[in-house]
Amino acid sequence: MLRENRLRQAFTLVELLVVIAIIGILIGLLLPAIQAAREAGRRSHCANNMKQMGLACHLYADSNGTFPPNGTDNWSGFPYLDNNKKGSYFIRILPYMEQKTLYDKIDFQRNPEAYSIVDVAARSFVYQQVIPTFLCPSDPDTAGGGPWPGGGRSGRAGALSNYGFSIGNQNFSRCGQGGNMFGTGSREHGDSMNPDLISGIYSSMWYAARFAEITDGLSNTISMGEIRPLCSVHLQDGWMHINCFWIGTTGVINAPTCPGDQGYDLTRNPSNCHHEEAWGWAQGFKSLHPGGAQFNLGDGSVRFLRNEIDYVTYQRLGDRRDGGTVSDL
Repeated sequence: MLRENRLRQAFTLVELLVVIAIIGILIGLLLPAIQAAREAGRRSHCANNMKQMGLACHLYADSNGTFPPNGTDNWSGFPYLDNNKKGSYFIRILPYMEQKTLYDKIDFQRNPEAYSIVDVAARSFVYQQVIPTFLCPSDPDTAGGGPWPGGGRSGRAGALSNYGFSIGNQNFSRCGQGGNMFGTGSREHGDSMNPDLISGIYSSMWYAARFAEITDGLSNTISMGEIRPLCSVHLQDGWMHINCFWIGTTGVINAPTCPGDQGYDLTRNPSNCHHEEAWGWAQGFKSLHPGGAQFNLGDGSVRFLRNEIDYVTYQRLGDRRDGGTVSDL
C-alpha cells in the first residue's frame, strides 16, 4: 500500500504534457502584452523627444523671428549665403536643447560638416556625435545612432536622426502625385527661399516660416514628424547634413520605400515609387509604431496620425496656408 502511494506522487506523461501546453498558452498570451507595453514605452519616449524639439524650435523662433531654417555649406552654387546660413535645421536648435557645448564646436567659416571637430587628437567630428533626443527607440535601424554604412550620398557616415522637418504638400519631381494640391508648393522638393513657393513651415533651403505666415494656425500645421533613415538615400547622411531632412506630406504615411516593406522594389524607373530614391514617397514621414507615425504640430503638441488618414486632410495639415478646414483626427 505504501509503495502504491509513493508511485502516485509523480506526474504521468499525459499530465506533464498538459502542464507544458498550458504554460505555452500562457506565454503566448503574455508575450504580445509584454511587447505592446514595451512599444507603448518606446512610443512615449519618442513623443517626449518630439516635444523637446518642438520647444527648441519655438525658442529659436522667439530669438530669431522664424522657425529654424535649413542652410547650405559654402558650395559655389550658393555664394550669396553668409556664414550664419550654413548647416542643417538641427544645428540651429542645438543651443536650445542643452547642446550649446557641441554647437560651439561648429566651424561656420567653412563647410560645417566637413570641418567641425570635437576632438582634434581623436579626429572626432561633430557630425559623428549621437544625440539621443534625435533618435526613436522603436527603430532598430538607428540603434546606437549610427553611423550609417557608406554615409548615404555624401560619403560621410554621420550620426542619424528619426525626425524630419515638414515642407508640406510640396511638388516632387519623382513620385509626387498629389503634390502642390493647393497651388502653394510649386517649387520642386522645396528648393527655394521664396515663401510663396513653399507649402509647409520649412523649405529645403534658407527659409522657414514666421508665426504670422502660418495662417492656418500653429495647431493645424505639421512642423516635424518621424522618419526612417533606411527608407531614403538622403536620410542616411545624418543629422548634420544639409540635404536630408526636408520631408513632405505628399507621400502617404509609411509609403513602402524601405527594404523589407511589402511592395518594396529595387527597380529605379520613373514610374516606380517603391524604393528609397523615389523622392515624393521616400522623403515622407514613416515610423515603426504600429498603424502610423507621430507628428509635432506648430504649437509644439504631438499627435499620432494613422496610415489611413484621409489624404486631403493630411495635405491640409502639411500646408501652412491652404485656407481649408481640417476635419477631426
